[in-house]
Amino acid sequence: MSIAPNPETEEIESSRVERLLAVGLVAFLLVGGFWVLDRLGSIPQRPDYAAIAEAQGLTRVEPAFREAEADYLRAQAAVAQAGEAMERARSDYEYRREELRVAIELGVESPALTQAYESARAVFEAAKVSHELAEATLASLEGRLAGPRTFYEEASRRVGEAYKRAEDRYQLSLFALRFAYALPLFAASVWVWFHLRRRRRPHIIATAFMGFAGIQALALVGQYGWYLLRDIGPIALSVTGSAVCVAGLVALRRWAAAARRPALSRLRRSACPSCGFPLSLGGTHCAGCGRVLMQTCPGCGGENVAESPHCGHCGLAL
Repeated sequence: MSIAPNPETEEIESSRVERLLAVGLVAFLLVGGFWVLDRLGSIPQRPDYAAIAEAQGLTRVEPAFREAEADYLRAQAAVAQAGEAMERARSDYEYRREELRVAIELGVESPALTQAYESARAVFEAAKVSHELAEATLASLEGRLAGPRTFYEEASRRVGEAYKRAEDRYQLSLFALRFAYALPLFAASVWVWFHLRRRRRPHIIATAFMGFAGIQALALVGQYGWYLLRDIGPIALSVTGSAVCVAGLVALRRWAAAARRPALSRLRRSACPSCGFPLSLGGTHCAGCGRVLMQTCPGCGGENVAESPHCGHCGLAL
């Protein structure tokens, strides 16, 4: 014997497919929406660092600074090399001096040792002079570097500030342009959704479109929130987060209430609140899905059909 299809079950399956398709619609709309947002970013002109540097005089003072800096770095390297050479000469000189002292104490006369000592001392003295000359040169170049460095650092500071101002203006223009696209789109989607809801027409496509527009707007808020709210960030975050949480709680309560409507509708037709299978007299479980059909009232202990809004014996809200 064939079993006739259950309209309620078919309705549930159809609703699930619709939700999946709606999620897919939102995803594909987001792909196109973010593509549009990316293309809008090419309309305002980005700040040109090279042009700002030239306008602030950085390009005029940088060559002199770089040249003086290069001379100073070469002098630093020369001081390091002269210091290493002096230390090597000092080590050799001290060795030859000790060698000659030991020979004299032993009564050994060696012109070769004396000559080696004198040679090592001369090399050490010359290395000391070279090191002192390198240090004097470094000190002189450091004084010459001070002026160009001051001019360069001041110009770099002006360039950084000017570039930051230009970047802020660019981001603000980009923010206004992208929100001029995203906010009207979101407002239109909300208006269409409420318009269809008032007329009690199917609006799953409108819901998907509103979800796409809302996600797009939230993404922009997250992207540009720092530029707009960095001075009042903590308080703005507190207010926004509180508002979102309150809205979420209200929406959750409404969703929970809406989720019970199909079950109440099936109860009015004497059907299982879970699957819609016709209820049998005296049964404690649904013959269609096996769910327990009875629940006990916490007030009077009376038995009621599951999902009943109130107790049929004492009227207590369940």
